[in-house]
Amino acid sequence: MSACVDHIIIAVSDLEAATRDYARMLGRDPSWRGRHPDYGSANTLFVLDNTYLELLAAEGSGWAGDRVTQHIADKGQGLMGLVFGVDEIGPFIDRARKAGLDISDPLTGHGTDLAETAERSWQNMVWPEDAARGIFSFAIRHDDPDALKPAPVTGAGPCTGVDHVVVQTSDIDASKNFYGTQLGIRLALEQSRPDWGGDMLFFRTNHMSIEVIGSSKYDARLDHLWGLALKTDDIEATHARLVENSVAVSEVREGRKPGTRVCTVKSHCLDVPTLLVQHLSS
Repeated sequence: MSACVDHIIIAVSDLEAATRDYARMLGRDPSWRGRHPDYGSANTLFVLDNTYLELLAAEGSGWAGDRVTQHIADKGQGLMGLVFGVDEIGPFIDRARKAGLDISDPLTGHGTDLAETAERSWQNMVWPEDAARGIFSFAIRHDDPDALKPAPVTGAGPCTGVDHVVVQTSDIDASKNFYGTQLGIRLALEQSRPDWGGDMLFFRTNHMSIEVIGSSKYDARLDHLWGLALKTDDIEATHARLVENSVAVSEVREGRKPGTRVCTVKSHCLDVPTLLVQHLSS
């Protein structure tokens, strides 16, 4: 009955250029390139080990395209939304409603690939944006989970998955209620770390974390989807590939978490603050 992170949406202004840049950074080709005829949008998907990343652009007229256009006008391209996956719609909706989430009945959606030879469909369950304090989010169940294949590896040290996504908030209790109580995601760790920016919540699901940083310095009204950390099995190989392909990246260094090595990506990351992480014990 609990949710996982199904995918993370990145709003982009030029889908072709964004796809090329992200493929170079990830070391992988797209899993899917398509459009949403009913939504006024087009997308590129990169399926990783534990979730997928969606590059979303406006194309034509529709609510999704309008949302992308507005997001870019207000904030520029970058992280736009968190989408939560569920296996069973009925039990999830019942649980969420009992926990006070104003969630809709399932709404059918579909998309086609660029050649219009393949189609995917799904069921969306939506809620008001104030439930996540302004972060665009909803729940989804794919009608055919196997329709999306892993993004093909094209280079050494490819990114393998998402390690964590960062949310900034001024209201830790609201985050506990939304991610924990209403969506049913396990709060694995809570700690106060002023040296990391404030109070920290780590919601753990599908081998990744939603890392919530709470501080009074953030917007009192709205949360902010801030950054992304991507996993690699060999950070030295990843670093060498990025340098060879003219991707700006910092030197490899020890991570804050013991047993990790990290580096910061500085280009080809679609204006998303991006960290690469290798867990040495894994």
